[in-house]
Amino acid sequence: MSSEGPPDKDSDRSPADQRGADGEDLVLAALDHLRGSLSPDRSSSGPPTLTRQKEDLREWADRLGLLLNAADLPAKVVRGGQEHELFHDEASDRYFKVTRNGVFGLSPGIELALVSSAEDARRFHLWEASPLEYLERLHLQNLLVPGLNAFEGLIVQPGDDMAIVSSQPRFDTVPGTTAEIDAWFASLGFVKITDAAYYRAEDNLGVFDAHDKNLVRADGDVLVPFDVIPCHPAGGFLEFIEATLEGGHRLHAVRTVTTHQRQP
Repeated sequence: MSSEGPPDKDSDRSPADQRGADGEDLVLAALDHLRGSLSPDRSSSGPPTLTRQKEDLREWADRLGLLLNAADLPAKVVRGGQEHELFHDEASDRYFKVTRNGVFGLSPGIELALVSSAEDARRFHLWEASPLEYLERLHLQNLLVPGLNAFEGLIVQPGDDMAIVSSQPRFDTVPGTTAEIDAWFASLGFVKITDAAYYRAEDNLGVFDAHDKNLVRADGDVLVPFDVIPCHPAGGFLEFIEATLEGGHRLHAVRTVTTHQRQP
């Protein structure tokens, strides 16, 4: 990892120059900035709003010269998924990932549903994430696979919205089987809590959406979780996971992208 700090605003480095180790440093720098700017000292009450997170991150990126235009992205468009637009840069052989539609990926949590008293009313969901949660996701992915994600910058979009731009190396990949994925996580001390989701109590790390399309085998037998959703569960979600494991139960996973009913 580079010992140099993030570039200053007057730097003439292009997005292509920020890839690799410096880009990995920038993931953590962006996360640390947002964590600091959203500390209780900056707000008298209540959680930070999505608008405030975007404003603080945009100001930080502007100071460092990390505001991009669509023209800064590689010209080769690759079909994206639900969470990202995807571009391939042939010169560096890296994929640029751009968050879509003002949504910053997905984040795990629980929803309180009205069901029969004979059932557990709590259900595991994947919700729309905030910029802070998305940057935590990139950083935790880098802890699982050092150097996986580089922070490239932000694109300010029409309507004063924005997208986070990151990049990853391209892998010659073969999907891992469920058995291989289960064994890989078990070798790292994780317990499977539901399909494609694992938890390690030692460092309170959960990894979700870890199915064969998001975790692939590269360079022989090496598994790369390139698009999983890691997080540090907290509050009611952590209590739910702990109670579920203690009772020998499994979580029921439901994929969703609605946020208005999300519980803290």
